[in-house]
Amino acid sequence: MELKKIARFIINDPIRKLFAIIFAFGLWVFVAIGSDYQYEKDINIVYTDLPDSLILIDSVPTIKAKFIGRGGALFSIWATNPRAQCSLLKKKPGKNTIPTKELFLPIDQQVVKVSYYKKSITVSIDKKTEKNINISIPLKGTLKPGYAVNRIYIYDTIKVVGPRSILNNLNELSTESLSVKNRALSFSAKLAIIKPPLINLSKNYVNVKIEIDTAVEKIFTRIPLKLIYSRSQNVSSEKLNLDTLIVSGPRSRVEHLSKHSIQVRIELRNYRPGNYNLPAEIVLPPYIKPIYSKPKRFKIKIY
Repeated sequence: MELKKIARFIINDPIRKLFAIIFAFGLWVFVAIGSDYQYEKDINIVYTDLPDSLILIDSVPTIKAKFIGRGGALFSIWATNPRAQCSLLKKKPGKNTIPTKELFLPIDQQVVKVSYYKKSITVSIDKKTEKNINISIPLKGTLKPGYAVNRIYIYDTIKVVGPRSILNNLNELSTESLSVKNRALSFSAKLAIIKPPLINLSKNYVNVKIEIDTAVEKIFTRIPLKLIYSRSQNVSSEKLNLDTLIVSGPRSRVEHLSKHSIQVRIELRNYRPGNYNLPAEIVLPPYIKPIYSKPKRFKIKIY
């Protein structure tokens, strides 16, 4: 019965009922705007005034803040989403602790009170530096049988800019992989450079040329074995030479390859005294690879 009365009341005078609803809502908004409220949210931090000689390497992106004020003012904050500004004008390289009271919010703090859930934030700054960087081109796939890569030409010079602590240990960057599958002729390509974080590049790509030559093999015998050890070690080897080595590579390189350009070595500085049966590392010029060697291992004694 009650549902029928309500339905009849709305149907009989819908305009007056709609006006009453709108008036009630407006009255609620008026009261809400004029009352004090508390509002919490994570706000973004914007870092400013950093000198050109420095670079920001680690920072806090957001911070949780509490706003207390009239409903209308808080609604404005919710709608505009203000960002806290953090000045780095007088900060030095290294880790810096910045009190949150130094953060600046572009709002009238006489109308809205702001507090943060952290007393301070930490940012890390480093000196900015730049240098030219070597570029490596990873290849994937296999050339047509009987062919080998002879040389890779990189036509662009790439300069990197970034934190000194990173660039001091960065000597090379790599590009996306380049397919040489079933290739038999030289060709050119444009490759994107894989950029690490916090690093800017003078170019995001390089133009390259892959020079392809016919592949040949060459045999070497009695290549001296080089043992690398510390002064505190005494070592001996049952054999002092690699008896046989067969290499493969582009004709123009392999034909001019001599025994003096090949290293056969074993690193022993991290080994304790004892008897070992160790493989040797064969070091060859670029684009030449070993395809057979004898012996595979050497009997080494350290004492």
